[in-house]
Amino acid sequence: MTKNVILALVALATLGLTACEKVVQLDIDSDEPIVIIDGQISNRLEKWRVNLSLTQPYFDQSEIDYIETAQVIITDSDGVADTLAYDTAGQFVSWKLKKCEIGKSYTLTVNYNGETYTATETCYYQDTIEFIQSFYLPDRNGFIPEGYYVFEKANEYEPDGDYYLWRIYRNGADQLDSTGFLLDTDEFRTTGFWNITIDPNDPLKDFDRGIVPRPFPLRFEEGDFVQIEQLRISEDYYDFLTGFATQQARSGTPFDPPPANPQSNIQGGAFGYFSVVNITEDSTTVGQ
Repeated sequence: MTKNVILALVALATLGLTACEKVVQLDIDSDEPIVIIDGQISNRLEKWRVNLSLTQPYFDQSEIDYIETAQVIITDSDGVADTLAYDTAGQFVSWKLKKCEIGKSYTLTVNYNGETYTATETCYYQDTIEFIQSFYLPDRNGFIPEGYYVFEKANEYEPDGDYYLWRIYRNGADQLDSTGFLLDTDEFRTTGFWNITIDPNDPLKDFDRGIVPRPFPLRFEEGDFVQIEQLRISEDYYDFLTGFATQQARSGTPFDPPPANPQSNIQGGAFGYFSVVNITEDSTTVGQ
């Protein structure tokens, strides 16, 4: 058999294989939709908002299935209740501007489709940020690229057992996609973003001795306006965000953790989280 004949037969066999391709539609059963609750209130004076929606089938996520008819109530530990009104896109909003008070607990109650879902959190105290400052880090430390960084000077409230979340805004834009969730506890004070003993007049004076301010993990440009929010959160919310970040980091390798929903604080079988946070903030202009 000649070489050309062999090549022709191989080509015909390949065409035959491609001609046998068939699109198979998987008929996968879908469970009943589960309620998703997303709400957060803080010590800022603002309208309280709670978002309600339903889970969707894996192969049918063309649009979010919002909940429009539900009773949503937030009650404080003194028994004062506020019924939220439906606004738009599954969002229920308080009638007035409100804020949580330090030391009080707040319970969210959602009545929907004959079911009741509840969650309770406390507004915890935290010390305020002393100031935010930028500095230029030279390229001689071996692990942080040269450039402008921002650090926080703050005291950490005693005793131990506090949990924190930081949000960074550059020129008004949230930097969550770049930094991920910046979470920490006060178990090891020196590992947090609290630069408690730093000298603000000369933050790099101990640089050659290996003592470097721990900056927020983001390089900035001179002239950037940077806002830092420090949120005092509960241990349960810390665990929820940690679990959520772990699932987001899945890359499809055998070493990934098994897929799972983060542990919710909502009783009754819903997904999501209702959090109460204490926010302190400060800002700076890089290079000034």
